[in-house]
Amino acid sequence: MTSGDGHIGRSGFALVLVVFMLFAIAVAGITGYQVVSNEMTLAVQNRDSQSALSIARGGLQRFLGETVGSVGDSVRYAIGSGVATVTTRKVYRKDDTNDLYYIESTGEVADARTPDAPATRTVGTYAWHRLAPVPLKGALWVSGGNTRLTESGGFAGPARVDGSDHSAPGTCAGGPSPARAGVVKGGGTLDSSSGGVYSGSPDALSYSTYTAMYDTVGIRWDILKSPNFPVDFEDIPPGPEFLGSDSFPIVRYNGDLTANVFWRGQGVLIVTGKLTMDFGFQWNGIVLAGSLGDTGGLVKWWAPTVNGMLIGGMNGANADVTLSAGEYNYNYCDARGASRSLSYLDVIDDAIFEVNG
Repeated sequence: MTSGDGHIGRSGFALVLVVFMLFAIAVAGITGYQVVSNEMTLAVQNRDSQSALSIARGGLQRFLGETVGSVGDSVRYAIGSGVATVTTRKVYRKDDTNDLYYIESTGEVADARTPDAPATRTVGTYAWHRLAPVPLKGALWVSGGNTRLTESGGFAGPARVDGSDHSAPGTCAGGPSPARAGVVKGGGTLDSSSGGVYSGSPDALSYSTYTAMYDTVGIRWDILKSPNFPVDFEDIPPGPEFLGSDSFPIVRYNGDLTANVFWRGQGVLIVTGKLTMDFGFQWNGIVLAGSLGDTGGLVKWWAPTVNGMLIGGMNGANADVTLSAGEYNYNYCDARGASRSLSYLDVIDDAIFEVNG
């Protein structure tokens, strides 16, 4: 390997050169691998971070859309490849029907290589909790068309609409309250020339169009009809244990409903199609119907009764309707309790911001 004078021979020099070249190649390979590995790690981290942001936003939107009634302290949702944790804090009470909340949602996406250090992103917003969104304006609301209040004759008696408060003293805070309108009309005409009776303060309140009345109701009908909107009872009446109690469940019937004696309940009744009130129907609270059908020809003591507010014509301008029997009475305590069951979160200026970026 060395010559007689101690110098490295050609073969020895070649071996040293090969060793150095292999070492350089190894260093370059390790460096390249490290660069690629770091770039891949950064790409994965960026991907997981973006996923965490999407999950945080999704959790917040789901919470805002699904919260009806009281606002909970925290909730977790499994979304896609991660989890969203939503927390709330009440920061201000404006009045008896408006609370301001700060709501925060944190999205987490775990990496199998670092399970103890998931990617996280957090978004937040401020929202009003509208505690009683449906204004208590009158006993009977009907949009569009010609609404006729008549007397069917026989034992049924006339249709009676009364805007004075039928709450019993001591039933709820604030009741009995001052009288409201007997009939609230959104477009169309109101005719009681055939024996129907309506009274209130005022006797009738008129809006020029269906849209004006709909906007006053203050509840988005498309949301109430959506299968994603949570209700306590679907297509069935509540049990008798809910009648005459402090509970105001939300009940939804999908399609047209002829409501009779089996539909005696309390709370919010949502009928997505046409509601035809038949013998024995009684509801305490708020009834919201896509449209109203004719009512008449009933024995008086089995005539339909609504204590609270009956709102018909949410699907659009109601066709002509004749109510020939029934008692439709404003009841502050029942209407207020039902309205509070429909409370929802209203984001301030649709402002959703990232807390950590």
